[in-house]
Amino acid sequence: MKKNLPYIIGFLLVCGVIFLVFRSCNLYDKNSVLHGQLGEAKNIAEADAKLKDALIAKQNIIIGQANKEIAERDKAIGHLTNTIGHRDADLVTLGGRLAQAKTDTDRVPILTAMVENWRAQYNTATLIIAEKDKVISAWAAKFNAQVTISEAWKAKYDAECRIRHLAEQGWKASESKLRWTRVMGNIKSGAVIAAAGYIIFNAIQGK
Repeated sequence: MKKNLPYIIGFLLVCGVIFLVFRSCNLYDKNSVLHGQLGEAKNIAEADAKLKDALIAKQNIIIGQANKEIAERDKAIGHLTNTIGHRDADLVTLGGRLAQAKTDTDRVPILTAMVENWRAQYNTATLIIAEKDKVISAWAAKFNAQVTISEAWKAKYDAECRIRHLAEQGWKASESKLRWTRVMGNIKSGAVIAAAGYIIFNAIQGK
């Protein structure tokens, strides 16, 4: 049994080294795959980021145009509202004159002026509604553009998260590979020392 012991120990050491070699190869393969995936993810993210940045810039232009449209429409609505206010004041004046009129001959031109005033107010109110419709459309365009911008930023964020995830996996795989490399180095050194000791021991025994 003693004669076979060195061979058994040597066999076990060889098996251990073979296992560690295969383990190390797996770690190398995993690290290579992760490295490839990380590189691909970075390339895709960079290309997609350029498209997303161009899209965001385009949507910002739309928002800027919408802001300008809203400002112009609000200004127009303000002028039209002032016009209605002036016509309301005219109606008050005409109402006072109508109350003081003594004959139908006096009342007819006043009533005619009041009717014309109401017609003008109706037309002005219609214009205000049209302007407000334009404001609503501009706000809708702003909202849609902002949604597109938000989705673009989310896509960029998700791409960065994937890159970070792959980088973390690669770091862990590299750390594991380094740890196993150190273990293999220690075992190989131990095996060399054991073999050298065995040879020296046999040499001494042979004497």
